[in-house]
Amino acid sequence: MSIIRRWQRSCYKRMLKARLVTPKVVVLMDGGICSQMLQYLLGEFFRKRGCKVVYDLSFYKEWGSDMDYKFARNFDLLKVFPYLELTIATEFEISYYKRHFYYVGNNTSEWIDDFSFLEKNPPIYLGGYYHLPINIWVPAFMSTYRISSEIFDEGSKMLMSEIKQNINPVAVHVRRGDLSVEVRAYGKPASLSYFKRAVDYMEKETVMPFFYFFSDEPEWVASELIPYLEFANENYKVVDINGSDKGYMDLFLIAYCKHQITSKGTLGKYGALLRDSADKIVILCDDKVEYQWKGVFHNSVFL
Repeated sequence: MSIIRRWQRSCYKRMLKARLVTPKVVVLMDGGICSQMLQYLLGEFFRKRGCKVVYDLSFYKEWGSDMDYKFARNFDLLKVFPYLELTIATEFEISYYKRHFYYVGNNTSEWIDDFSFLEKNPPIYLGGYYHLPINIWVPAFMSTYRISSEIFDEGSKMLMSEIKQNINPVAVHVRRGDLSVEVRAYGKPASLSYFKRAVDYMEKETVMPFFYFFSDEPEWVASELIPYLEFANENYKVVDINGSDKGYMDLFLIAYCKHQITSKGTLGKYGALLRDSADKIVILCDDKVEYQWKGVFHNSVFL
């Protein structure tokens, strides 16, 4: 560390202790659009307590991809929800807070039902991963996020119009990529048989369903999943107009569908929650990892 850097840190420490500078809550943002949405809500909880909140976006400069370096992870939150207020942390704030005030999170190395971090006061750096009580994050989600077709490009606008013309459009989210293998935080990937059960359930419970498949690997869906499902009618479409750099458009297209079949990850679930209603069916994998979603939706089915 250079002499200037040490001097800068020393001065900031004294100023912080003397309250000559406002102590802050620094929230790490990483991952795709759904991770960004949850991390923003985490910061909002502290902001509403009267804390000064800034966000560490360095992940998108230093990493910017999934765990396999295959699919892009861009900072898209303000593209999707341009009305949000967000202050970006400076490089010095990131470095200093991460070094001195790092909190690891209650869903980083393991899932812990310890929400004491919500009572902490700044200065604090909220790194790692978090889960929040349903009665806190779901109402905040519903009041914070609203969808708008204004973000769509021409291809997504056309697909949205098509979706609206169907009686029962069903979004099927097939998460592949870095979750196509077992991962501690998400468990085993959704199986082919799960999607078969889910499609059969929708065929039975809804009138004239039309299935829209959204995936980071649409080629795999077309070559592996669709033949396995053995559709009697051509009542499906594999959506391939948005790459991982436009996953936020798929999020809204999923939301415009009346029902959702979800897989591991949160894109399908957040899409369902953006327009949740008592008439909506949301299907989830019946395994322990997914039980955290119990009580989130009006009408969830675990298969």
